[in-house]
Amino acid sequence: MLISLFITILEFQTMIHSFQRLLKLWIFLALMLINVPNCLAQEWNSARLSILYGSNIPFNFSSLAKIKNGIEITTGTHIGVSMADSAKVGHTLEGFILNFRSFNGQANIKGDVYTLPLNRIQVKAENILGLGSGFTYGYKDLTTGWVPLFTYSVASPSPWTNLDWSNHQLNLSFQCGIPVSRGGNGSLMGEGPDYYNVEIEFELMPTGPGF
Repeated sequence: MLISLFITILEFQTMIHSFQRLLKLWIFLALMLINVPNCLAQEWNSARLSILYGSNIPFNFSSLAKIKNGIEITTGTHIGVSMADSAKVGHTLEGFILNFRSFNGQANIKGDVYTLPLNRIQVKAENILGLGSGFTYGYKDLTTGWVPLFTYSVASPSPWTNLDWSNHQLNLSFQCGIPVSRGGNGSLMGEGPDYYNVEIEFELMPTGPGF
């Protein structure tokens, strides 16, 4: 599953007041989710992520306060999780890990002229339906390598029960430009006006003996 992330930083107005120049920025950030599920098909299991809600999410940095403090979207995207075990000998399906990274090793958030560090974007996955025994890692930085967001496993000795997207769902939250003092990696203050974009890839990996 891929997410295309677009950030626009425009130089809106320059004012001179008391010999100080105040630069106002309009920043527009949209997350466009492309419904191309990442499927892992093996002879002993099948797995799929499905986008259910949140295909276009705007981050409108319309004030200096927002540029300084960043923006968090807590109900950004809902995804459904489907996973089935074919009971192949030697492989016991017990759960999954949801990972994410920048697509195709993209090293930064690219603009026409400037770039932003990948870690200005942070993502969090949380249960909203059917995966309450799972574990969220909280907000994690976007990087070029796979980073876990959420894990789920059945409690032993309970048997595995197949998951379907309509009854097993996660919410993805996104934040951008959060200051270090609030757990982020820096605000967007001082960044060059530009139109930035990055794609984010998600991976659903089965876990258990034999995997």
